[in-house]
Amino acid sequence: MQLTVTHEEAEVLVDVLNAYLPELREEVYKTESFDLREHWKRRETVLKALLTRLGALLGQPRPC
Repeated sequence: MQLTVTHEEAEVLVDVLNAYLPELREEVYKTESFDLREHWKRRETVLKALLTRLGALLGQPRPC
């Protein structure tokens, strides 16, 4: 699958991901169900990879 976005749209996606990831991390820690926790961890991994790729395209260093 391929998705074309403008520079501004990519910047917005980076901002949204940076705002959401800490909340997702908290959800991972709070979730008692092993299966659901694993689901959130996989989602976090995918989103972090996407954030890294978007940041590289925009010439932004990956935040810590």
